[in-house]
Amino acid sequence: MFFSKKPHIPVFPGKIEVFSRHCPLSSASSHKKRIPGFSKVGCYQNLMETIDLNRANITHFLDVAGGNADYLPKQTIQINEGTEAGSFLRMLEYVISLPLNPETIVYFVEDDYIHKPLWVNILQEAFEIPNIDYVTLYDHNDKYFFPIYAKLTSQLFVTPSCHWRTTPSTTQTFAMRFKTLIRDLSIHRKYSTNRKISADHEKFLHLGKKGAVLISSIPGWSTHAEPEFASPTIDWAKFFTQQVGIV
Repeated sequence: MFFSKKPHIPVFPGKIEVFSRHCPLSSASSHKKRIPGFSKVGCYQNLMETIDLNRANITHFLDVAGGNADYLPKQTIQINEGTEAGSFLRMLEYVISLPLNPETIVYFVEDDYIHKPLWVNILQEAFEIPNIDYVTLYDHNDKYFFPIYAKLTSQLFVTPSCHWRTTPSTTQTFAMRFKTLIRDLSIHRKYSTNRKISADHEKFLHLGKKGAVLISSIPGWSTHAEPEFASPTIDWAKFFTQQVGIV
């Protein structure tokens, strides 16, 4: 099983605000290998089946330059950028315009991620750890075999449901408190401005040099849907096609 019968339920003053970006045909990801059974429709279904709407709100963005997505709700916000970096910047401007509480947890999600049930609780648990700035539920497999990480060291943490490690970087799917996003806004803009694809690795290295702490869950509670780099210890193809009920 992926979770206990009596999961720890963190107590926070408000809901997580989830912002999900969609682009049916994306030059940033169309060349990537995918886990068996992958589809962006399936990733959307997985996200909506595993989110706890009593504990999280969700807003969807569709980059219409990449085509239509009939599976998204009518309330989806449409943008017309045609690049990953451009769509991220448009979403960013929308989010920072909202009157959110500074302590609100904000979670940015790309359209090619898969989540396990109870990820909302797990994400909230991460922010119970003192002095944490950024969180990813993706345990990057490349951190275990890329030569550049041969001497990587991490600080470990434990919360009621899983362990966590500090990690140098992640993708554009990550979470932080609203006040952290505002604090680091110029850096988030910098690594997406005048680019087709955001320089996410470089961005998080920059944030790290500024003192920001990024942690990832171990094992991963989500994964990017690339088989070579998927969060280890989990048969994601089986999970995606059978346990979530996606065909």
